[in-house]
Amino acid sequence: MKNTILYFSLFMCIANCKKAYNPPAITALNNYLVVDGFINMAPNSVTTYTLTRAKNLGDTTINIAELNAQVLIKSNTGTIYPLVDINSTGIYSSNTMLLSNTNAYKLLITTTDGHQYESELVTPKKSPLIDSITWKQTDEEDVSIFAHTHDDENKTKFYKWNYIETWEYNARLLSYWGEENGRIFFLDSTTQMNRCWSNATSTAVITGTTIALNQDVISKAPITTIIKADKKIKIRYSILVQQLALEEAAYNYWRIIEKNSQKLGTLFDLQPAQLKGNIRCTNILKEPVIGFISATTITEKRIFINNNQLYNWPTIVTEIPCETLVLPVNPSDQFAYNYFDPSFAPYYFSSGSFSVPRGLVITRKECIDCRLKGGSNVKPLFW
Repeated sequence: MKNTILYFSLFMCIANCKKAYNPPAITALNNYLVVDGFINMAPNSVTTYTLTRAKNLGDTTINIAELNAQVLIKSNTGTIYPLVDINSTGIYSSNTMLLSNTNAYKLLITTTDGHQYESELVTPKKSPLIDSITWKQTDEEDVSIFAHTHDDENKTKFYKWNYIETWEYNARLLSYWGEENGRIFFLDSTTQMNRCWSNATSTAVITGTTIALNQDVISKAPITTIIKADKKIKIRYSILVQQLALEEAAYNYWRIIEKNSQKLGTLFDLQPAQLKGNIRCTNILKEPVIGFISATTITEKRIFINNNQLYNWPTIVTEIPCETLVLPVNPSDQFAYNYFDPSFAPYYFSSGSFSVPRGLVITRKECIDCRLKGGSNVKPLFW
């Protein structure tokens, strides 16, 4: 009994002496500038760079945009091309440009705090065409997407891929009626709310190299995987794969990020200071900058996947039920609408039946307006 009391007392003493340990990697103010993008060498193209600030490991904010910076592309001949943050989002874009592949280019940035950043001069690279984009439904019934490419001149060697996904989806209920300022109107092809399209851009870093191969040929480079039953392929799905050619130093930089992002973010993962980029702060020499500036063309290829091309692709519905109510119609003006709850909208007019009385049937907007899921009712030009 005495030993039990002794052990219990010792345990409570140790427990009360414990203190939270917040390592420097979590508490340090790592407010470094992050520069993401590339100089687009395609004729009459737009170059876009995103400027943000690095976050601490314990920071839960989504993004810290760097606003009101001066961003310039400068050629070795002295020509300046400005980039402007039009919507104050930290995304800086140029006008359409016609850059020469015989010149070299650098990126210049001045932030509102007076810090000045300058990249090394980079020589443009040319991306070969993408041979094909293929997909396969795996034994787990997920859909995996692959890129295939080659360079007959054996000059590319180092590759990076991005992608843009687009998928079609419908509202759960089909309505032919809309409402605005207390008036009900008939929906047409420009105001319909049943058929929408959503987009998503890649967030993962995807690289590949043929440096160890006899030929500059890449087959089945994994681009992305769509998990079984994902709503993206409930009707029709499209992916536009974009391919960039990299210098070896740029590939090494992105490869480190790719490896690091595949881990769980432990303290033993690679830290930003280990990323050897080609941009530096010129007036505060010890300030780290995260980014690698490249100049390259971009090649693209798009494919479509229809739901009827897949097997065993169930749709899991976890949304709330679509509640309906019936309102009496104004006998002098059936298109007048004055329901007090703005979360409801017209569904259809009922002439009266055993189950549904005569009147205007209304339901929750989220059941009839696909735009409330974040998509657009404007059909993409490529669809």
